[in-house]
Amino acid sequence: MAAEIDTPEEIAADDYGVGIRVARQILKDRQDAVRRNQAETLAGVIGMLLHAKNHRITIRCLALAFGFDSMNGYHSQSEVAKEEGVTRALISHYVLGWRDFLAGTTTSFDCTKFRKKQTTRETFRKAASSSFIAAKEAAKQKYKTDTKPCN
Repeated sequence: MAAEIDTPEEIAADDYGVGIRVARQILKDRQDAVRRNQAETLAGVIGMLLHAKNHRITIRCLALAFGFDSMNGYHSQSEVAKEEGVTRALISHYVLGWRDFLAGTTTSFDCTKFRKKQTTRETFRKAASSSFIAAKEAAKQKYKTDTKPCN
């Protein structure tokens, strides 16, 4: 209800426990910081696009990272990979690279329309480095060294 009556300055003043003049400055500083961040992000995106080795895949993966609806009927990274003649792992690598770049130090950018949630990456990383997997790899290695090839 307060948002319908109070101005943004009054709400900020209440939130931060400051006067209206200081609240105006806080809002201005926040808006300036957002604009600087947006400009830096856009500059980074343009730089990455200019230096990309495969522009078509790079741009398509950027669109996937954003979760654009208008992907010409594609519903998954696998479909895009098949169309481009590359592996889904390559598409996923590019999409995650864009996601990491666009998120920066926050997790506020996490569009999961064409991929799993960000927290899933940590789960898979832990599973890939589990003691069971390590023991399995050690057993494979031991088997290879213990068995002699047939001549």
